[in-house]
This record gives sequence, C-alpha cells and structure tokens, in this order.
Amino acid sequence: MKFRVSGKTEALIDLNWLSECKSREFRMKSSSLLGWFFALFLFNILDIATTTPTYESNPVTLYLWNQIGIFLSAWVKLGLVALFGILCVAAKKVTSPQEWLFTKKVFQGILIILVVYYAFVVAINLRVALLYAFC
Repeated sequence: MKFRVSGKTEALIDLNWLSECKSREFRMKSSSLLGWFFALFLFNILDIATTTPTYESNPVTLYLWNQIGIFLSAWVKLGLVALFGILCVAAKKVTSPQEWLFTKKVFQGILIILVVYYAFVVAINLRVALLYAFC
C-alpha cells in the first residue's frame, strides 16, 4: 500500500517497506538469552583468569578461597552460571508463551546487569594486573 504525503516536501511512502523495517528492527532488539549466557560465562572465565589474589578485596571471595581453595571456588562460580542457565530452561518449559515473554525479559535484564558487572570487574582486574606488572 502506497500513499503520498504532501506539505513542504512530497514523499511516496510504502507501508509494506515500513512494516518490514519494523519487524527487522524488532528481531534485532529481541536478542537471544544464549548470547547473554555465553557472554556471562566468558566474563566469569576472564574474571577468574585475571584476578590477582594479592589484591583481592571481596571478603566473600577471600572466605571461599580460605575454606575451599581458589580452584574449587572457580568451579563453584562457573557452576552458579550453569545453574542460572538451567533455571532459565526450566522456567521456559513451565511457563506459557505469554508468560515466557515477561519471564524472558526478567532473565535478560538480570543477565545484562551481570554481564556489565563482570565486564567492569574484568576491566579493574586487568588494570590492577597491569599496574602490578609495571610497578
């Protein structure tokens, strides 16, 4: 369907093209949870790899390292990300399609916050490691 818009400038607008753009834009905005889980898992691995134990200031991490060791606490940290993924899969199986749209947005919001947090932590860890290396 086409129509002409007149005024100071004239334009011929194709509504089919607009609907195609909107659906394409929607597909780009609604990203998959799998990508966010992959990013979270990757940033967790980078956090574990770039952490300098001498400069760790998180009391929970220090307590875990003291109780179960650095290696096992790293596995626990990665296991928690996997457990969150299992929770997401279970929620998808339990909810109806309409409920899943809301649940997906909640999980996606949590994942985005966690990915941003771990990106910030990895950036700090890299800065500390570089300062430690050059001082």
